[in-house]
Amino acid sequence: MVRQRGFTLTFVIIALIMVGVAMFVLTGGSNAMLFHADSDYLQAVERDLIASGLAWARTKISADPNQAVGQSVELDVAEFDCPGARLAVQVLEVQGGQARVRVETSCSKRRRTLDTSRSYTVSIPREGA
Repeated sequence: MVRQRGFTLTFVIIALIMVGVAMFVLTGGSNAMLFHADSDYLQAVERDLIASGLAWARTKISADPNQAVGQSVELDVAEFDCPGARLAVQVLEVQGGQARVRVETSCSKRRRTLDTSRSYTVSIPREGA
């Protein structure tokens, strides 16, 4: 009977050690997955912000081609449900049926922040087309 208790106690201690090692390994893997999920989320929000900024610029310029060039406009990004997100659009130049637009975005999740600033060329639809 004494031998059986010693064996059971040893078995329980070894099982607890193995569970601890498994938890350590799984924690590292879950942290890596969480990092990649946050990165993908930020990239998706960035793409949505850029698309919204370009659509806004296309609409504004097609409504008034003489819009002030060079002024940066901060757009409301509350609908994106991303705390700390920012979207600024600046029309650099308008020539013919195209416009150069600079879109600046910023979004963050936990400790990661993704800031971008790029210039794009958008085609301006003609009135009645």
